[in-house]
Amino acid sequence: MQNNKKPKILFVGPTPPPYSGPELSMQQFLESDSLNEAFDIKFLKTNFRKDNTKKGKLDLSMLGNFFSYFSRLLRLLFAHRFKCVYYPVTPTQIGWIGRDTWTILLSKLFGAKVIIHLRGSHFKLNFQTFNGVIKWLVGCSLRRVDRAIVQAAYLKDQFQPYINESNVSVLYQAMDINVYSNSHNTAQEDGKILIMGHMTKAKGYTDILKIIPDICEAYPHVKFYFAGNMRRGERGVFYNQYTGKKIQYEDPFEAEQHILQSKYSGNYVNLGVISGDEKMKHIQSTAIFLTASYSEGFSRSLLEAMAMGKPVVYTPVGAHREVFEHGVHGYTFVPGDLEQMKAGLTALLANGSKRLEIGRTNRSYVVSNFSIERIASEFKSIIFKTLES
Repeated sequence: MQNNKKPKILFVGPTPPPYSGPELSMQQFLESDSLNEAFDIKFLKTNFRKDNTKKGKLDLSMLGNFFSYFSRLLRLLFAHRFKCVYYPVTPTQIGWIGRDTWTILLSKLFGAKVIIHLRGSHFKLNFQTFNGVIKWLVGCSLRRVDRAIVQAAYLKDQFQPYINESNVSVLYQAMDINVYSNSHNTAQEDGKILIMGHMTKAKGYTDILKIIPDICEAYPHVKFYFAGNMRRGERGVFYNQYTGKKIQYEDPFEAEQHILQSKYSGNYVNLGVISGDEKMKHIQSTAIFLTASYSEGFSRSLLEAMAMGKPVVYTPVGAHREVFEHGVHGYTFVPGDLEQMKAGLTALLANGSKRLEIGRTNRSYVVSNFSIERIASEFKSIIFKTLES
Protein backbone atom coordinates (compact mmCIF):
# COMPACT_ATOMS: atom_id res chain seq x y z
CA MET A 1 0.00 0.00 0.00
CA GLN A 2 2.75 2.40 0.91
CA ASN A 3 4.43 1.93 -2.50
CA ASN A 4 1.16 2.81 -4.28
CA LYS A 5 1.14 6.19 -2.54
CA LYS A 6 4.43 7.15 -4.07
CA PRO A 7 4.19 9.34 -7.19
CA LYS A 8 4.83 7.25 -10.30
CA ILE A 9 7.82 8.62 -12.20
CA LEU A 10 9.23 7.43 -15.52
CA PHE A 11 12.96 7.88 -15.99
CA VAL A 12 13.97 7.79 -19.65
CA GLY A 13 17.62 7.73 -20.64
CA PRO A 14 20.86 5.79 -21.14
CA THR A 15 22.69 3.44 -18.78
CA PRO A 16 26.11 1.79 -19.16
CA PRO A 17 27.67 0.60 -21.33
CA PRO A 18 29.26 2.78 -22.58
CA TYR A 19 30.65 4.14 -19.30
CA SER A 20 30.28 7.85 -20.12
CA GLY A 21 28.91 10.73 -18.06
CA PRO A 22 25.22 10.57 -19.06
CA GLU A 23 25.05 6.79 -18.67
CA LEU A 24 26.77 6.75 -15.27
CA SER A 25 24.70 9.67 -13.98
CA MET A 26 21.43 7.96 -14.89
CA GLN A 27 22.61 4.78 -13.18
CA GLN A 28 23.37 6.78 -10.03
CA PHE A 29 19.85 8.22 -9.94
CA LEU A 30 18.22 4.84 -10.56
CA GLU A 31 20.20 3.30 -7.69
CA SER A 32 19.66 6.22 -5.28
CA ASP A 33 17.96 5.14 -2.03
CA SER A 34 16.66 8.67 -1.53
CA LEU A 35 14.89 8.77 -4.90
CA ASN A 36 13.52 5.23 -4.68
CA GLU A 37 12.12 5.85 -1.21
CA ALA A 38 10.28 8.95 -2.45
CA PHE A 39 9.04 7.74 -5.86
CA ASP A 40 7.73 4.66 -7.64
CA ILE A 41 10.29 4.72 -10.46
CA LYS A 42 10.03 2.91 -13.78
CA PHE A 43 12.83 3.07 -16.33
CA LEU A 44 12.98 3.11 -20.13
CA LYS A 45 16.46 2.67 -21.58
CA THR A 46 17.25 4.74 -24.67
CA ASN A 47 20.72 3.64 -25.70
CA PHE A 48 21.14 0.55 -27.82
CA ARG A 49 24.78 1.05 -28.81
CA LYS A 50 27.65 0.09 -26.52
CA ASP A 51 30.28 2.00 -28.48
CA ASN A 52 30.59 5.78 -28.08
CA THR A 53 32.00 6.13 -31.60
CA LYS A 54 28.61 5.12 -33.06
CA LYS A 55 26.46 7.50 -31.04
CA GLY A 56 24.28 9.74 -33.19
CA LYS A 57 25.08 7.81 -36.37
CA LEU A 58 22.03 7.51 -38.66
CA ASP A 59 21.70 3.99 -40.06
CA LEU A 60 19.21 1.10 -40.27
CA SER A 61 19.84 0.05 -36.68
CA MET A 62 18.90 3.54 -35.50
CA LEU A 63 15.66 3.42 -37.49
CA GLY A 64 14.78 0.06 -35.97
CA ASN A 65 15.49 1.37 -32.51
CA PHE A 66 13.28 4.41 -33.22
CA PHE A 67 10.18 2.23 -33.64
CA SER A 68 11.12 -0.08 -30.77
CA TYR A 69 11.68 2.84 -28.41
CA PHE A 70 8.38 4.59 -29.12
CA SER A 71 6.36 1.39 -28.90
CA ARG A 72 7.84 0.75 -25.45
CA LEU A 73 7.27 4.36 -24.41
CA LEU A 74 3.62 4.25 -25.47
CA ARG A 75 3.04 0.99 -23.59
CA LEU A 76 4.53 2.42 -20.41
CA LEU A 77 2.63 5.72 -20.65
CA PHE A 78 -0.67 3.90 -21.26
CA ALA A 79 -0.19 1.30 -18.52
CA HIS A 80 1.09 3.49 -15.68
CA ARG A 81 -0.25 7.04 -16.19
CA PHE A 82 2.88 8.59 -14.72
CA LYS A 83 2.78 11.78 -12.71
CA CYS A 84 6.09 12.86 -14.20
CA VAL A 85 8.54 11.89 -16.95
CA TYR A 86 12.23 12.72 -16.49
CA TYR A 87 14.16 12.83 -19.75
CA PRO A 88 17.74 13.99 -20.59
CA VAL A 89 17.67 15.85 -23.92
CA THR A 90 20.35 16.08 -26.60
CA PRO A 91 22.02 19.19 -28.06
CA THR A 92 21.71 18.01 -31.66
CA GLN A 93 19.15 18.49 -34.42
CA ILE A 94 19.00 14.77 -35.20
CA GLY A 95 18.43 14.01 -31.51
CA TRP A 96 15.52 16.43 -31.26
CA ILE A 97 13.77 15.39 -34.45
CA GLY A 98 14.48 11.71 -33.85
CA ARG A 99 13.38 11.37 -30.23
CA ASP A 100 13.38 14.41 -27.92
CA THR A 101 10.45 16.32 -29.45
CA TRP A 102 8.17 13.29 -29.64
CA THR A 103 9.04 12.01 -26.17
CA ILE A 104 8.02 15.34 -24.66
CA LEU A 105 4.80 15.64 -26.66
CA LEU A 106 3.69 12.05 -26.03
CA SER A 107 4.38 12.37 -22.30
CA LYS A 108 2.26 15.52 -22.16
CA LEU A 109 -0.48 13.84 -24.18
CA PHE A 110 -0.77 11.23 -21.42
CA GLY A 111 -1.01 13.91 -18.73
CA ALA A 112 2.49 13.67 -17.24
CA LYS A 113 4.60 16.56 -16.02
CA VAL A 114 7.84 16.67 -18.03
CA ILE A 115 11.31 17.42 -16.67
CA ILE A 116 14.09 17.66 -19.23
CA HIS A 117 17.78 17.62 -18.35
CA LEU A 118 20.52 19.17 -20.49
CA ARG A 119 23.88 17.54 -19.72
CA GLY A 120 25.92 19.95 -21.79
CA SER A 121 26.32 23.62 -22.51
CA HIS A 122 25.80 23.98 -26.25
CA PHE A 123 22.10 23.57 -27.04
CA LYS A 124 21.50 27.31 -27.51
CA LEU A 125 24.37 27.69 -30.00
CA ASN A 126 23.42 24.54 -31.91
CA PHE A 127 19.74 25.51 -32.04
CA GLN A 128 20.61 28.56 -34.14
CA THR A 129 21.72 26.21 -36.93
CA PHE A 130 18.60 23.99 -36.90
CA ASN A 131 16.33 23.81 -39.95
CA GLY A 132 13.41 26.28 -39.72
CA VAL A 133 10.70 23.61 -39.55
CA ILE A 134 12.63 21.67 -36.93
CA LYS A 135 13.11 24.86 -34.91
CA TRP A 136 9.33 25.30 -34.90
CA LEU A 137 8.75 21.70 -33.78
CA VAL A 138 11.38 21.92 -31.05
CA GLY A 139 9.88 25.21 -29.86
CA CYS A 140 6.42 23.61 -29.68
CA SER A 141 7.73 20.81 -27.49
CA LEU A 142 9.81 23.09 -25.25
CA ARG A 143 6.80 25.29 -24.51
CA ARG A 144 5.10 22.23 -23.02
CA VAL A 145 7.99 21.33 -20.69
CA ASP A 146 7.20 21.85 -17.01
CA ARG A 147 10.80 22.13 -15.79
CA ALA A 148 14.28 22.06 -17.27
CA ILE A 149 17.48 21.14 -15.47
CA VAL A 150 20.90 22.48 -16.45
CA GLN A 151 24.33 21.87 -14.95
CA ALA A 152 25.30 25.46 -14.17
CA ALA A 153 23.50 28.65 -13.12
CA TYR A 154 24.73 30.67 -16.09
CA LEU A 155 23.25 28.03 -18.43
CA LYS A 156 19.69 28.77 -17.31
CA ASP A 157 19.07 30.73 -20.53
CA GLN A 158 19.68 27.69 -22.79
CA PHE A 159 15.97 27.22 -23.58
CA GLN A 160 14.87 30.84 -23.89
CA PRO A 161 12.42 32.09 -25.06
CA TYR A 162 10.52 28.80 -24.76
CA ILE A 163 11.15 28.03 -21.06
CA ASN A 164 11.23 30.83 -18.51
CA GLU A 165 14.29 30.85 -16.26
CA SER A 166 12.00 30.58 -13.22
CA ASN A 167 11.22 27.05 -14.46
CA VAL A 168 14.87 26.08 -14.88
CA SER A 169 16.76 24.41 -12.02
CA VAL A 170 20.49 23.83 -11.56
CA LEU A 171 21.73 20.36 -10.63
CA TYR A 172 25.46 19.78 -10.43
CA GLN A 173 27.31 16.59 -11.26
CA ALA A 174 27.15 13.88 -8.57
CA MET A 175 29.97 11.67 -7.36
CA ASP A 176 30.10 8.47 -5.32
CA ILE A 177 32.68 9.74 -2.85
CA ASN A 178 33.25 6.30 -1.34
CA VAL A 179 34.10 4.64 -4.65
CA TYR A 180 36.07 7.61 -5.95
CA SER A 181 38.43 8.22 -3.05
CA ASN A 182 42.15 8.72 -2.51
CA SER A 183 42.49 5.49 -0.51
CA HIS A 184 43.36 3.12 -3.40
CA ASN A 185 46.68 1.30 -3.06
CA THR A 186 48.23 2.44 -6.32
CA ALA A 187 51.53 4.30 -6.41
CA GLN A 188 51.64 7.65 -8.16
CA GLU A 189 53.69 7.87 -11.35
CA ASP A 190 55.85 10.96 -11.43
CA GLY A 191 55.17 13.08 -14.51
CA LYS A 192 51.99 11.23 -15.49
CA ILE A 193 49.30 13.47 -17.02
CA LEU A 194 45.93 11.77 -17.58
CA ILE A 195 43.20 12.85 -20.01
CA MET A 196 39.86 10.98 -20.21
CA GLY A 197 37.15 11.45 -22.83
CA HIS A 198 36.61 11.35 -26.59
CA MET A 199 39.79 11.98 -28.55
CA THR A 200 38.33 14.73 -30.72
CA LYS A 201 39.02 18.36 -31.48
CA ALA A 202 35.99 19.42 -29.40
CA LYS A 203 37.47 17.67 -26.37
CA GLY A 204 40.80 19.40 -26.96
CA TYR A 205 42.67 16.24 -27.95
CA THR A 206 44.47 17.74 -30.95
CA ASP A 207 45.35 20.85 -28.90
CA ILE A 208 47.01 18.73 -26.22
CA LEU A 209 49.10 16.88 -28.80
CA LYS A 210 50.47 20.22 -30.01
CA ILE A 211 51.91 21.11 -26.58
CA ILE A 212 53.60 17.76 -25.95
CA PRO A 213 56.91 18.81 -27.59
CA ASP A 214 57.29 21.99 -25.50
CA ILE A 215 56.28 20.33 -22.22
CA CYS A 216 58.52 17.31 -22.79
CA GLU A 217 61.51 19.40 -23.80
CA ALA A 218 61.36 21.00 -20.36
CA TYR A 219 60.26 17.81 -18.53
CA PRO A 220 61.49 14.77 -20.52
CA HIS A 221 60.02 12.28 -18.00
CA VAL A 222 56.43 13.49 -18.54
CA LYS A 223 53.97 11.14 -20.24
CA PHE A 224 50.52 12.05 -21.53
CA TYR A 225 48.01 9.20 -21.10
CA PHE A 226 44.80 9.41 -23.15
CA ALA A 227 41.81 7.25 -22.18
CA GLY A 228 38.83 7.22 -24.53
CA ASN A 229 37.80 6.55 -28.10
CA MET A 230 38.93 8.32 -31.23
CA ARG A 231 36.52 9.24 -34.01
CA ARG A 232 36.38 11.45 -37.06
CA GLY A 233 33.91 14.32 -37.24
CA GLU A 234 31.87 16.05 -34.56
CA ARG A 235 28.30 15.06 -33.74
CA GLY A 236 27.31 17.48 -31.02
CA VAL A 237 29.86 20.21 -30.25
CA PHE A 238 30.56 22.74 -32.99
CA TYR A 239 31.30 25.92 -31.00
CA ASN A 240 33.76 27.10 -28.37
CA GLN A 241 31.32 27.47 -25.50
CA TYR A 242 33.59 30.02 -23.75
CA THR A 243 34.07 32.38 -26.71
CA GLY A 244 31.07 31.48 -28.91
CA LYS A 245 33.34 31.00 -31.93
CA LYS A 246 32.99 28.05 -34.28
CA ILE A 247 35.51 25.27 -33.71
CA GLN A 248 37.93 24.66 -36.56
CA TYR A 249 37.91 20.91 -37.08
CA GLU A 250 41.15 18.89 -36.98
CA ASP A 251 41.43 15.17 -37.74
CA PRO A 252 42.51 13.31 -34.57
CA PHE A 253 43.94 10.34 -36.51
CA GLU A 254 46.26 12.61 -38.47
CA ALA A 255 47.27 14.43 -35.29
CA GLU A 256 48.09 11.13 -33.58
CA GLN A 257 50.23 9.98 -36.50
CA HIS A 258 52.17 13.24 -36.34
CA ILE A 259 53.10 12.71 -32.67
CA LEU A 260 53.81 8.98 -33.16
CA GLN A 261 56.25 9.78 -35.96
CA SER A 262 58.07 12.39 -33.86
CA LYS A 263 60.78 11.96 -31.24
CA TYR A 264 58.08 12.45 -28.57
CA SER A 265 56.24 9.22 -29.35
CA GLY A 266 57.52 7.79 -26.05
CA ASN A 267 55.76 10.61 -24.18
CA TYR A 268 52.40 9.62 -25.63
CA VAL A 269 50.20 6.70 -24.49
CA ASN A 270 46.83 5.81 -26.03
CA LEU A 271 45.01 3.62 -23.48
CA GLY A 272 41.80 3.26 -25.48
CA VAL A 273 38.54 2.95 -23.56
CA ILE A 274 39.06 2.06 -19.88
CA SER A 275 36.59 1.40 -17.08
CA GLY A 276 36.28 -0.27 -13.69
CA ASP A 277 39.46 -1.11 -11.79
CA GLU A 278 41.67 -0.15 -14.72
CA LYS A 279 40.23 3.37 -14.77
CA MET A 280 40.59 3.68 -10.99
CA LYS A 281 44.26 2.66 -11.13
CA HIS A 282 45.05 5.18 -13.84
CA ILE A 283 43.37 8.04 -11.99
CA GLN A 284 45.08 7.10 -8.73
CA SER A 285 48.51 6.82 -10.35
CA THR A 286 48.37 10.12 -12.21
CA ALA A 287 50.18 13.22 -11.01
CA ILE A 288 47.96 15.70 -12.86
CA PHE A 289 44.55 15.44 -14.52
CA LEU A 290 43.98 17.52 -17.67
CA THR A 291 40.82 18.39 -19.58
CA ALA A 292 40.92 20.74 -22.57
CA SER A 293 37.29 20.55 -23.70
CA TYR A 294 35.69 23.34 -25.71
CA SER A 295 32.26 22.68 -24.24
CA GLU A 296 30.89 20.87 -21.19
CA GLY A 297 27.95 20.90 -18.84
CA PHE A 298 29.99 19.52 -15.96
CA SER A 299 32.81 17.09 -16.73
CA ARG A 300 32.30 13.86 -14.82
CA SER A 301 35.88 12.71 -15.37
CA LEU A 302 37.20 15.99 -13.96
CA LEU A 303 35.14 15.50 -10.80
CA GLU A 304 36.26 11.86 -10.53
CA ALA A 305 39.91 12.95 -10.54
CA MET A 306 39.27 15.70 -7.98
CA ALA A 307 37.40 13.24 -5.74
CA MET A 308 40.52 11.06 -5.80
CA GLY A 309 42.67 13.96 -4.65
CA LYS A 310 44.21 15.00 -7.94
CA PRO A 311 45.26 18.52 -9.00
CA VAL A 312 43.70 19.55 -12.30
CA VAL A 313 44.24 21.79 -15.30
CA TYR A 314 40.93 22.55 -16.99
CA THR A 315 38.89 24.86 -19.21
CA PRO A 316 36.29 27.21 -17.61
CA VAL A 317 33.32 25.78 -19.53
CA GLY A 318 29.98 24.65 -18.16
CA ALA A 319 29.79 24.55 -14.38
CA HIS A 320 33.57 24.67 -14.06
CA ARG A 321 33.63 28.46 -14.23
CA GLU A 322 31.23 28.87 -11.29
CA VAL A 323 32.20 26.04 -8.94
CA PHE A 324 36.01 25.87 -9.29
CA GLU A 325 38.56 28.58 -8.57
CA HIS A 326 41.76 29.18 -10.52
CA GLY A 327 44.79 28.61 -8.31
CA VAL A 328 42.73 26.87 -5.61
CA HIS A 329 41.36 23.77 -7.34
CA GLY A 330 43.87 23.81 -10.19
CA TYR A 331 44.74 26.02 -13.13
CA THR A 332 42.31 27.10 -15.82
CA PHE A 333 42.85 28.11 -19.43
CA VAL A 334 40.66 29.37 -22.29
CA PRO A 335 39.76 26.52 -24.68
CA GLY A 336 42.28 26.46 -27.51
CA ASP A 337 44.82 28.71 -25.76
CA LEU A 338 47.94 26.54 -25.91
CA GLU A 339 50.16 28.96 -23.99
CA GLN A 340 47.74 29.10 -21.06
CA MET A 341 47.45 25.31 -21.06
CA LYS A 342 51.22 24.93 -20.96
CA ALA A 343 51.47 27.51 -18.16
CA GLY A 344 49.00 25.59 -15.99
CA LEU A 345 50.75 22.26 -16.50
CA THR A 346 54.19 23.79 -15.91
CA ALA A 347 53.05 25.41 -12.65
CA LEU A 348 52.04 22.00 -11.30
CA LEU A 349 54.93 20.01 -12.75
CA ALA A 350 57.40 22.42 -11.16
CA ASN A 351 55.86 22.33 -7.68
CA GLY A 352 55.20 18.99 -5.98
CA SER A 353 53.99 20.55 -2.74
CA LYS A 354 51.44 22.62 -4.68
CA ARG A 355 50.17 19.45 -6.36
CA LEU A 356 49.64 17.83 -2.95
CA GLU A 357 47.96 20.93 -1.51
CA ILE A 358 45.52 21.28 -4.42
CA GLY A 359 44.82 17.55 -4.39
CA ARG A 360 43.82 17.60 -0.72
CA THR A 361 41.66 20.67 -1.30
CA ASN A 362 39.91 19.01 -4.23
CA ARG A 363 39.06 15.83 -2.31
CA SER A 364 37.57 17.81 0.58
CA TYR A 365 35.65 20.10 -1.78
CA VAL A 366 34.04 17.24 -3.71
CA VAL A 367 33.04 15.40 -0.52
CA SER A 368 31.37 18.54 0.85
CA ASN A 369 29.56 19.63 -2.31
CA PHE A 370 29.04 16.87 -4.87
CA SER A 371 28.22 13.61 -3.08
CA ILE A 372 25.50 11.51 -4.70
CA GLU A 373 23.48 11.78 -1.49
CA ARG A 374 23.45 15.56 -1.65
CA ILE A 375 22.73 15.82 -5.39
CA ALA A 376 20.01 13.13 -5.25
CA SER A 377 18.33 15.04 -2.41
CA GLU A 378 18.37 18.22 -4.50
CA PHE A 379 16.96 16.28 -7.48
CA LYS A 380 14.18 14.90 -5.29
CA SER A 381 13.24 18.45 -4.29
CA ILE A 382 13.15 19.49 -7.96
CA ILE A 383 10.76 16.64 -8.80
CA PHE A 384 8.43 17.44 -5.89
CA LYS A 385 8.47 21.12 -6.84
CA THR A 386 7.49 20.18 -10.39
CA LEU A 387 4.67 17.90 -9.23
CA GLU A 388 3.27 20.64 -7.01
CA SER A 389 3.31 23.34 -9.70
